[in-house]
Amino acid sequence: METTNEIFFSEHGLTSTSASHLADIAQEVIAGCEAKLKNLTFVTTKVDIVGSASESGKTVNIGYDEKMLEQVRPLLEEISSMNAFCAWMREAVKAKDKELKRVANQTFEEWCTDKGIELPSKPKYPEETKEADIISLLNIKERNRYFQLEAVAATIGKYIHPGGAFSAAREELQNKMVKPYSTDGNGKDTLIYAHTPSVNPQKVEDVFFELQKWHRQNERELNRMKFAIKKQAEKKTLEDIQQFKQALEQEKQRHMQLFTQYKEWQLEERERISRLKIVVPEALQDTYERLNKLEE
Repeated sequence: METTNEIFFSEHGLTSTSASHLADIAQEVIAGCEAKLKNLTFVTTKVDIVGSASESGKTVNIGYDEKMLEQVRPLLEEISSMNAFCAWMREAVKAKDKELKRVANQTFEEWCTDKGIELPSKPKYPEETKEADIISLLNIKERNRYFQLEAVAATIGKYIHPGGAFSAAREELQNKMVKPYSTDGNGKDTLIYAHTPSVNPQKVEDVFFELQKWHRQNERELNRMKFAIKKQAEKKTLEDIQQFKQALEQEKQRHMQLFTQYKEWQLEERERISRLKIVVPEALQDTYERLNKLEE
């Protein structure tokens, strides 16, 4: 409750209904007093017809005599005290309504801030774990082996695959063995080339198939590592998603728990404020007692 509103209330005093009722009575008292002062005059007026007998005129307005004059101040004091009583009760009722509205309008976030409660933050959806992420977690031996296998695969493949230097040289050897001679030019300027193997063709075949075998063995080991890395990445992604779901559920439960506390606080606070009684200041005590008697 705002400090400026606390002075109006305590556990003992008037309910808002009683305060409003007494204020209505005070307004009736004010109306009665104002009616007496409305036609205030200090002049008595008589009216007569010219030529009529003396003292035969009729009184049309009677001015206040001394007795009535003495009532002016008490009447004004009564009006002032009643207005003061109404003003106090009106402000008190307004303050209570303001407090009730403040509680009703306070948002969940504002309530958490006032209570020093930190709202649980929503967990972030995890990013997919990449194979590179798993590779970065390998120890020195495993990571070096992976890079070695990749290097061997790339190097051998570059030479023995179709279009590679070794593959092209092997193919050339096989073609030249079938056609050991070739010509270039025409007539007398024709050049004849004789092609002979510079190395035993079988040895070339042996080396080629040996390289192929090495490449296949290397590929198998590399593929096994890649498969294992892929599975680890998939497993890590699934674990992260599962953890995210659990964290999200915990966040929802915590949020719901806090929101329930917030709604309970609203109900309890509204009830507490509604039960508060309006204090009657000492200066207004006499006015209150007079109004209370009029109510009876």
